[in-house]
Amino acid sequence: MNLNQTILEKRTSKVVISLCFFSVIGSTMPNLCPSVMAKSAENMTVQSPQQKGVIIKGKVVDQKGETIIGANIVEKGSSNGTISDIEGKYTLQIANKAILICSYIGYKNIEIPASLAKNGILNITLTENSEALNEVVVIGYGTQRKGDITSSIASVKAEDFIAGNISDAAELVKGKIAGLTITKSSGDPNGTSSILLRGIATLEGSTTPLILIDGIPGGLSTVAPENIASIDVLKDASAAAIYGTRGANGVILITTKNSRRNEKVQAMYSGYVTASNFYKEADFMTSEDTRNGLTTFTDKGYDTDWVKAITHTGFVHNHNFNITGGNQTTTYSADASYRDDNGVVKKTNSRDMKLSFDISHWMLNDVLKVNFNLVKGLHKNNATKASEAGIANIYRQAVIHNPTAPIYNENGSYYEDFNVYQYYNPVSMINELKGENRKEWTRITSNITIEPIKGWQTNLMVATRRSFSHDESYQTTNYYACMVDGSTGSAYQGSSDSRSDHLELTSKYNLNKDKHHLSALAGYSYEYNVYSGFNASNYDYPTDFYLYNKLGLGSALKKGNAGMDSDKYDSKLIGFFGRISYGFDNKYNVLLSLRQEGSTKFGDNHKWGTFPSASVGWTISNEKFMKNISLINTLKLRAGYGVTGVEPNKSYLSMNKYGYGNSYYYNGNGWVTGLQATSNTNKDLKWEKSAEFNIGLDFSILKDRLSGSIDYYNKKTSDMLWWYNVPMPPNLYSQTLANVGKMRNSGIEIVLNATPLKTKNFQWNTTITMSHNSNKLLSLSNDLYETKNYLNTGIAGDPVSLPTHRLEVGKSMGNYWGMKSVGISDNGLWMIENPETKEVKEFSADMLNDNYRQYLGNGLPKMNLGWSNTFRYKDFDLNIQMTGQLGFKILNEQRMFYENNSIAYNKLKSAANILFGKRALSSAQSQTFVSYYLEKGDYMKMTNLTLGYSFKLNESRYISKLRVYLSGENLFCITGYDGLDPELANTDLKAAGNDYRDKYPTIRSFTFGVNLTF
Repeated sequence: MNLNQTILEKRTSKVVISLCFFSVIGSTMPNLCPSVMAKSAENMTVQSPQQKGVIIKGKVVDQKGETIIGANIVEKGSSNGTISDIEGKYTLQIANKAILICSYIGYKNIEIPASLAKNGILNITLTENSEALNEVVVIGYGTQRKGDITSSIASVKAEDFIAGNISDAAELVKGKIAGLTITKSSGDPNGTSSILLRGIATLEGSTTPLILIDGIPGGLSTVAPENIASIDVLKDASAAAIYGTRGANGVILITTKNSRRNEKVQAMYSGYVTASNFYKEADFMTSEDTRNGLTTFTDKGYDTDWVKAITHTGFVHNHNFNITGGNQTTTYSADASYRDDNGVVKKTNSRDMKLSFDISHWMLNDVLKVNFNLVKGLHKNNATKASEAGIANIYRQAVIHNPTAPIYNENGSYYEDFNVYQYYNPVSMINELKGENRKEWTRITSNITIEPIKGWQTNLMVATRRSFSHDESYQTTNYYACMVDGSTGSAYQGSSDSRSDHLELTSKYNLNKDKHHLSALAGYSYEYNVYSGFNASNYDYPTDFYLYNKLGLGSALKKGNAGMDSDKYDSKLIGFFGRISYGFDNKYNVLLSLRQEGSTKFGDNHKWGTFPSASVGWTISNEKFMKNISLINTLKLRAGYGVTGVEPNKSYLSMNKYGYGNSYYYNGNGWVTGLQATSNTNKDLKWEKSAEFNIGLDFSILKDRLSGSIDYYNKKTSDMLWWYNVPMPPNLYSQTLANVGKMRNSGIEIVLNATPLKTKNFQWNTTITMSHNSNKLLSLSNDLYETKNYLNTGIAGDPVSLPTHRLEVGKSMGNYWGMKSVGISDNGLWMIENPETKEVKEFSADMLNDNYRQYLGNGLPKMNLGWSNTFRYKDFDLNIQMTGQLGFKILNEQRMFYENNSIAYNKLKSAANILFGKRALSSAQSQTFVSYYLEKGDYMKMTNLTLGYSFKLNESRYISKLRVYLSGENLFCITGYDGLDPELANTDLKAAGNDYRDKYPTIRSFTFGVNLTF
């Protein structure tokens, strides 16, 4: 190789790198440096004299003849390639009889034999890839082409799910759907994600969206995350109205994986191991601090880390095996998963096994299809009370304990100091509580589908869900509660059995003719739910040997002090529904739906409700006047209106109910417990009604390099359920549940998708989601039921025992209500501002009333953020998911309780801090709620980071695909909050923003995983 050739090849490689950069810039800024682009492409075509082959030139355009800048043209089977310049032109020297592959984002890849070139000229026309618009999205009782969607619906497929230590389905899409807030504020292995969609729209009903798994209601933990194919969210009422009284909080549709016809047998294994520890630990005083006189403890001479004594490194191993296959007449799939999660707090664990099987068979020349699906789940966990509030909470007992006290006495017994109020050895609490909680569930679904005419399908679905749980626990003689009560052992057993039967008959018709597309659906649904429960307890056993297995041995039974109870209730829900969807020329779409629904939970006068919806869509980009605007690929306007509902949480609330209570009567032989009313009749009890308007804009520009959507919604809830005080008589009970209140939620949601960089070997995709919600309580009273326009809620635990929030008409949910501390007195007491006079006084007990309370901020975030990034370089992939919330305050209850010098327990080191530049809080200042403990909650968190590598195994006889990955969850958090974690559930509107002192701390975890395809 001569010197000139070496210089030329170095120059060419630099130009290739430069041109990759300019192609990206050029695709977004077409007029940038055209001369540079042209000259760079020209330089790329210079070849070594020693290279053999032919030179091909040409131009790359789209179907409209518009130039495509930055298209990749590669010789098949080699790394030899180039990129089209600012004019769409390319030049490439290739081997004889080569095949060219041309690709560009948003267009279908095309392979062209070089032999088609005429005189060395080969022009290439790329066809737009309409897969995004043709993508099937799951909607209520069916599917719809994404291009025809007129409502606010978000869809996430399996390839975009978050990977790593995933314990429930919601974590797969955390931060990926605007308006859907998913939080997990506890590290308990048995905890599940909290979900909130478009704010809080109810006071007494459930705030959780309706969750359907393959069309059947179910919980997030009842489906293996690895077996989910897609998660679709019906966000606005025009989409959710077809679910009637259950759709006011939105609908989440989870579709599991199954096989396709004529699909070869494929088996897949995925597994991972995870190690975890607390994300952050509170800084409590140590034995050294006690010896320096910073606590009120007596030095016992030991150095004990009580938190360390009850914790260890958490460990998870998770395994999933899936097999699918099928021919022209039969398809099948089976999935098995096992998860063993040992939490950071000792003896907190969760063991789950989930099995599913699905088979479909077509017959009578595809006129008839039958399907059978079976899902079975088993769960088990220890009876450890790691997440229980109050004195039984293990974490609380660990942090408040004397760091100089021993865990055990010299004789091996547990060290206890019963002289301190509600102060018990946490190691004893873990070891001396025996037992486990077990649960199993089964879902059986069968479908029969008849299609006598192409496009007309009638389906009968029959399903049943069965769930059984059994809890058993035993407190040994050495357990704190037994030692306090002086009892010798205490046993408990409880069980519950629930059944839900479903029947759905739907008939739908699809017609495509010329420019017209019509889809019609009619259906009937029936659901019956029944629950029963039983529990029994006893204490004072002759030995701890039998644990909970000889419940009758306890002597409390003979004294009449043993416990026993049972319960049973049921409900029915029936619905008739219909929907019509019409589209014309891929430009105009209309969707209309109506549901008539009845429930046994409603009063006699309102057993049935009607839920209509209508939405329209206009694909502006398909109009003739948009033909010459090459910058815009897709532009669609959507608008919809619908009515949804919320049903009461429990059965029989519209009826008079009676129970044996504290009333007694004399029957001639003695005094006997009598019946007393526990609720009043309300024949007008009905569903809460939410009427929502949504307008949205979908767009895609720059050859689909930038796309997104913007939605604005306004939802008004009326006939809101609330408990009202009523006079006795004429009422038999002091409260009645009635439909009176009104509330409004409005907000905006933004989604932006971009591909900032795409080359042959490297691609970067990014998605940003943003949502804002504002809430307002409009009324709580009417002419029949009247109450105060405000209610103090969110009572802080003992010994503070003060409200933290106020619910008031004309204001939003989540407002803090308390004393404003503006300084500290010379005596070390809080200086409190009078909200009326602005006068400042030293704290005293007579201030514990509304006269000294005022609004102090809000605990509901104003903005929810998500930022996803996917980087792919050859066989490497890097996925980064960040989530955040802005514009809210957090009540740091851990500081409120343990940053106080009056307590007889261990406390935070910050209790010694100088406040307001004056002095530390005095031991005379009792624990109380003041504004000092409210902090800004704004945060941005690295929720998940996953680095993976896919091996090329084309020559392997047994394994076709192999991918390994490393993942980290909850890696870091950018925040000014001093507590353990600013990520809170915030589904409790009565105490939004309260960071409870006793919660199981959140965790940081690291995962190694492998995916195998056979």
